Amino acid sequence: MAEITVVGGINIDIEGSPFKKLKYQDSNPGKVHMAFGGVGRNITENIARLGGNVAMLSVIGDDQMGLAAKAELESLGVDTSCIQVLEGENTAMYLSILDDRKDMELALCDMDIIEAITPEVLKSHEEFLRSSKMVALDGNLSERLMEFTTDMLAGVPLFYDPVSAAKAVKAKRFIGRFHSVKPNIMEAEILTGMTISDEEDVRKAGQWFIDQGVKRVFITLNKDGVYYRDENGEGFIRPAEGLKVVSATGAGDSFSATIMLGFVQGRTAEETARMGMAASSIAMESARAVNKNMNMEELLRRI
Repeated sequence: MAEITVVGGINIDIEGSPFKKLKYQDSNPGKVHMAFGGVGRNITENIARLGGNVAMLSVIGDDQMGLAAKAELESLGVDTSCIQVLEGENTAMYLSILDDRKDMELALCDMDIIEAITPEVLKSHEEFLRSSKMVALDGNLSERLMEFTTDMLAGVPLFYDPVSAAKAVKAKRFIGRFHSVKPNIMEAEILTGMTISDEEDVRKAGQWFIDQGVKRVFITLNKDGVYYRDENGEGFIRPAEGLKVVSATGAGDSFSATIMLGFVQGRTAEETARMGMAASSIAMESARAVNKNMNMEELLRRI
């Protein structure tokens, strides 16, 4: 059984960018890039690369790309026994077409398969999930499914990343069921109903989460770092100067990974926040959602 189990999506991200101005109703020469993605999958890969004992519960189609995504996780040591392969279905895909300025011109999103993660599926894996020291719920899961899972796994430490302000509202009614949460400022405003404009507001928001029953809260502050709070204290961790930033896309998922690793390793909230900042700095050095150079030795060195 795994120490950490992540419940969430596995996506195939396909991005095309033209060499010149797009011509509609025509074939445009350019570059096409494909990568494995999905919030849950990205968090899982980060945990595995950092040496964590992790499993993933998800669904994929029986297409070549979905099977390849599963195989990559297996190669990293992830327990994929709870990833269901659905015959005749497509793995979730996100297809984006950029313009000649690298801005998104058009996108198609095929995520229907995630609806196959049903309460019945989760119930069938209840014993496996309960054996984990921490279970993460992908913020892209439906409100109904998150409420069912938090109820079914009462007593199991749960982690939640809202993913976006629009999706954060789904967990507002039962946010206190989570052990650890990692909202950004906008997501924290949605969940708390507060306006957050300065450090004092951040502290008040942190206390609100604690009052709801959350044990650890990490509010990410973009370029200003992170605020952490638990029953033992609070604080702000600022980023180091001169950070190399190629892409900030994977920073949040790497931070989420360290929150769970920090918990199962018995680290304090402050130590965990410092791990998260270090992991984010590694993640931002890569154009990929997960930096292939992510490892615990480098993370500890940066701390």
